Amino acid sequence: MLIDELRAEDQKKRINAVNNLGTIAIALGPERTRNELLPYILELLEDDEEVLLALSESIGNLLDHVGGPAQAEHLLRVLERLAGIEELPVREKVRILHF
Repeated sequence: MLIDELRAEDQKKRINAVNNLGTIAIALGPERTRNELLPYILELLEDDEEVLLALSESIGNLLDHVGGPAQAEHLLRVLERLAGIEELPVREKVRILHF
């Protein structure tokens, strides 16, 4: 259900789904999170600022769900794209992430 909410028209549903990325990642497992969820998240980077802000807050919590530090490189593409977003609050959230 949360995966479907990532695609919802309603911004509040998308934000809720982004806030629950950890739950989605647990359900998918590390390999599917790396191969399916993260590429899909890259598609979300054209969304509203509020969704991107929620994503920038949630993405740092996915390290364990992608397979730990050995698989952190899979998160870098998303982080790099978020760091290049025009909205300053989004970039600031990404800048202060600590793995």
